[in-house]
Amino acid sequence: MVSARRIWRAVLAGTAVLAVTAGCAVSAGSGSGTLIGAAAADLGAARAVTGQVYATRASGPLALDLFLPEGAGPHPLVVYAHGGGWDAGDRGLDGHRAVGGAAESLAAERMISRGFAVATVDYRLSDLAPAPAQVEDVAEAVRWLQSHAGAWGLDADRVVLWGASAGGLLVSQLGAITDDPGEPGGGLTGIRAVIDWFGPTDLSAEAELATPQLSDYSRRTVRKYLGCMPSECPQHAAAASPIRNLSGAEPPYLIQHGTKDSLVPIAQSLNFAAELRELGVDVSLHPYDDFDHGFTPGPSVPMIVDAIDEFLAAHV
Repeated sequence: MVSARRIWRAVLAGTAVLAVTAGCAVSAGSGSGTLIGAAAADLGAARAVTGQVYATRASGPLALDLFLPEGAGPHPLVVYAHGGGWDAGDRGLDGHRAVGGAAESLAAERMISRGFAVATVDYRLSDLAPAPAQVEDVAEAVRWLQSHAGAWGLDADRVVLWGASAGGLLVSQLGAITDDPGEPGGGLTGIRAVIDWFGPTDLSAEAELATPQLSDYSRRTVRKYLGCMPSECPQHAAAASPIRNLSGAEPPYLIQHGTKDSLVPIAQSLNFAAELRELGVDVSLHPYDDFDHGFTPGPSVPMIVDAIDEFLAAHV
């Protein structure tokens, strides 16, 4: 597993404090966001900061939205990475813009009601940069939020990573490399838990050969994300796969996945959970019979949200 980390390093070798005033703009470094009062805040938040730039790349700025609960804090923080095959989607998670439908919004609302702050982050899409750019971007957003924790009443030592689909891989990878600061995005501190919603966890050449029935969409998105098909770049593909980077030092994982998923086989989550358990990592796996890819509105959504609630209460 550690060899995969060394591989990615080899692949890579070859290739201001926030001031907040109600109703006013806020800024930090080169970015700025807009503070929205309680009347306008979505997801049940007491306050929301939208469009806050946390980094600037050659391709442009990267922004996040931060939804804050009632009270002065410090509040534990959930950082959400969106899905979309790494080449689509954005950070929108309010009830009007959520790409994945109501499930993400309902989960975020529950978290905020329990005193968690929720940040949703953009990252470079694969049209702009291949892996590991996306992992690095989400990691930088986490570090930016931690560095400004005092301004927002956040607890920098109680951070949860949450991602759906493509974002599920990103947060699973970050959880897998928390003990290795030499990896792209690695060495994050204060990570108490990871929530993976139906994310792929093995992009290796072996996984490609084992799933010849993958859809054209899945093959296209994997090729764009890696910059190659796994069989064409097995070392890079292994380094980009969370299951190939596990060490046993990972935080607890909650994995939720539909059994009828036609884009990301549930076997990916089953195998990932088994590997985590083999290494002694605390993992909760919840398969759901009535879902394909994505948790669209339905009778099981409250159960999905309840499972998150219980997991966070136990680990954060």
